[in-house]
Amino acid sequence: MNHMMNDEQLERLEDFLLAHLEDGAMPLDVVQGYLTAILSGPQMIMPGQWLPHVLGEADFSSESEAREIMELVMSLYNLTLAELENDTYAPMILSMEEGYEDAPLPLPYGWCEGYIMGWNQHGESALDDMAGDEEAAQRLGPVAAFLMYEEEQLLNPPNEDEHRLAADQLADSAVALYQWWKPRRISLQGNA
Repeated sequence: MNHMMNDEQLERLEDFLLAHLEDGAMPLDVVQGYLTAILSGPQMIMPGQWLPHVLGEADFSSESEAREIMELVMSLYNLTLAELENDTYAPMILSMEEGYEDAPLPLPYGWCEGYIMGWNQHGESALDDMAGDEEAAQRLGPVAAFLMYEEEQLLNPPNEDEHRLAADQLADSAVALYQWWKPRRISLQGNA
């Protein structure tokens, strides 16, 4: 199976999602964070459970558009899984160039929001299990840091160096938490 998505496919999915934000669709960076957590947790969550959160109440113009968008979302799901497995994962993080010409400021809030929403699909116990483990809790730290910003800090972080460092750690954290759950996921499935 080809897990790769080209830029044109990603742009098509992004355009569709942006056009349906008012219908409750998630922006693309939020979707990727959401799917990352969906794929990482203690249980397999079927598309029927998570897909409505991604697409909201979006209406399709035709059956062929519905099929196309579903295929694109599933391609992103498969790509995300492949990248987590192969340790090539890179979160989709927006950035702000204005005032940061040399190095755009990463704005990972959408990805982080989606990531936590995905963990919530696994139930409160999944986040509690991670918070109760020193290694997993440390990996959740960069995500939690961004979710604690005040509104006025979003485009003007209190400590730019720490902000950039935490943004750089998100990929490693996502892969590490995927790997942290992997043996626990297998043992849970074995007991089913």
